[in-house]
Amino acid sequence: MSTFAVISDVHGNLEALQAVLAEIDRLKIGIVYSLGDVVGYGPDPEACVLLTESRCCLRLMGNHEHALLHPAAGLTFTAHARQAIDWTRQRILQAGLLDRLGESAPSHQNRDMLFAHGAVRNTLHEYLRESDRHGHSTFDQLVASLENDFVHFRICFVGHNHKPFLATAEGFLHPHRGMHEFHLAKEERLYVSVGSVGQPRDGDPRACFASFDGSRVSFHRVAYPHATTAGKIRARGLPEKLADRLAVGK
Repeated sequence: MSTFAVISDVHGNLEALQAVLAEIDRLKIGIVYSLGDVVGYGPDPEACVLLTESRCCLRLMGNHEHALLHPAAGLTFTAHARQAIDWTRQRILQAGLLDRLGESAPSHQNRDMLFAHGAVRNTLHEYLRESDRHGHSTFDQLVASLENDFVHFRICFVGHNHKPFLATAEGFLHPHRGMHEFHLAKEERLYVSVGSVGQPRDGDPRACFASFDGSRVSFHRVAYPHATTAGKIRARGLPEKLADRLAVGK
């Protein structure tokens, strides 16, 4: 199997996307999959759509693309996310890109791997939760899903939650400075949560993506000029919170 990279949740952050693609090129990885939410929150949605179109072999629909196509879906967003998606819709419409976003689906299976924006029971909207935050019942639900839902595939690469980790029947494994590569058992069923390119929420402001060579998952962090992106957010009149959070990865 050729090594491939998986990105997700770019959220209109062109500087982060460019930095991640440059790192993927440096690593000589030729295959890139995108798990959706290329737009929303950030200041450069059109450029991010066009760049992922040119670089990604697979482009899934995220809940933010869905909200562009179905405005009523955006009513469930927080106030700042709703303001950003309404602004983004106008930019995407002016660029003539809206119809192209409707061509994607929220999941795609390739051999024994599922690529999905959200968790397997609702690949558009469901968050993959971490047990250390939400309690033992969440972990029990995860184990039940791995046993009952992972029938035609054994690995699910997932985005949507903006945090990098592995979710297995044995527990949750989080990458850190001393450990960012994980070897997978041959028949193991698990989630690979790839983190976010454009808006990390694990306390690390660096862009995040994952790669897989058939037996090993590697998590990668890439510094980018987040102050530049934040300045664009403010200049576009988008909510201040969307600019502030980039510096702290929250």
